[in-house]
Amino acid sequence: MLADQLADSTKDAYANKWGNFVGFCEASGYPFLPTTTEVVACWVGELYDRGTVAPGTLQKYLTPINAVHALYSTEKPSVGPLLLAIRHSYARRYAETHGGLRDKRVPLPAAALMRMVSAGMATTDPALRRRMAGLCLSALTFCRPGGGANLRLMDVTLGTSHLLIQVPNYKHGARANRERLVIRVARRPAPARDSAYDLVRRHVAAMQRTSARPDQYLFTPVGDYKPLPSELATAWMREGIAMLGIPTPAGCTYSGHSLRSCAASSARAIGVGLDAIATLMGMRNKDTTTVTAVYVGALTLPDDAARELFDRYLVLRR
Repeated sequence: MLADQLADSTKDAYANKWGNFVGFCEASGYPFLPTTTEVVACWVGELYDRGTVAPGTLQKYLTPINAVHALYSTEKPSVGPLLLAIRHSYARRYAETHGGLRDKRVPLPAAALMRMVSAGMATTDPALRRRMAGLCLSALTFCRPGGGANLRLMDVTLGTSHLLIQVPNYKHGARANRERLVIRVARRPAPARDSAYDLVRRHVAAMQRTSARPDQYLFTPVGDYKPLPSELATAWMREGIAMLGIPTPAGCTYSGHSLRSCAASSARAIGVGLDAIATLMGMRNKDTTTVTAVYVGALTLPDDAARELFDRYLVLRR
């Protein structure tokens, strides 16, 4: 039971980083289980010297150490005033040696996503069309990239003028005993353009014509039943950015966060309610605080691309 408390991707990440810590301790003659806060401080210094770990990702190297110690009912060594002071020093020195603070994660502009949709509609390359459809469906359903990329044929029902999407599992869902997400993606009424909807629908319909099994992943080749790694959708997004020459503003970066933030920011910019966005994102108790603080770019402007993608979620009440 303990082995199954975390998602496979999280277990893999923890195992990798715990292994790195154990290797450091063995090479240095330090104890690793149980270890001490002083040893963890030395490990943080080692990570700084390597120059490959930004302050914002440092916690990913410390959490596995605490998690392993918690499993063995020993005191967590990666917390406390000493570690806090070390981390402050780490962040300050990192900024000084890298010319300033880390780049800001920003939402992918809706117009950029629509260019990727257009590329998917125009291409004769089935693999490129599949990848662009995967990005598009992830955005339309407000999924984390890994969740959207691993939807299956059985998770999509084609209606006359809508798609009904179930998201059977998502981050923290099982741990909190949550329900599945069921999202109705309606087509915009004619004669309004809806390239994003059309791209996804054509892709799903084409898969159905191949007599693919219900458990076939939507965005892997037919016959491939291996789940996609969660970071692959981010790679698809970056492929589209490079292919289409979409510029990245100075001081900014497009990350795995950017696609979901694109959905939340664009929807909010055109007037979709925070409650609706929180519901689509599967936030616990429709938590709008997290939506606003983490996902919505408050300065995102409404535009035609945002309307084409997300005005289907506008709820008009008299």
